[in-house]
Amino acid sequence: MIDLHSGVPRHLQLAAQLRSRIIAGVYAPSDLLPSETRLSQEYGVGRGTVRRAVSLLRAEGLVDAASGRGTRVREPVELRRESVPRGAIIQARMPTPEERASLGIPEGVPVQVVTVGGRLRGVYPANQFELTTA
Repeated sequence: MIDLHSGVPRHLQLAAQLRSRIIAGVYAPSDLLPSETRLSQEYGVGRGTVRRAVSLLRAEGLVDAASGRGTRVREPVELRRESVPRGAIIQARMPTPEERASLGIPEGVPVQVVTVGGRLRGVYPANQFELTTA
């Protein structure tokens, strides 16, 4: 349940509980999460809180939400390891629409941008790559 007196925002508590259920397999890949109304009733929070929690899970790449079709748990992706040069600067940001299309990135997934000496070395979807220094 949500602790109203913990000082932790309700949407963060709800996201943590849903994340735990996904990781534990209570909600398996391709399963639909319960509806906003059902989650709202089950956890005693408003639908806005549910939307914010689900939005966090989308940003983390755990779920896909489609209007009218519900929120579905994503299949886990095994991360590929990519070695980048020492001294490279790695920054995370949301992709441009062009990057999302060309890299096949679902909405809500950030990219990791690698630059060396001020020059772009690569753009890597965060849900597909783990970057390490050489």
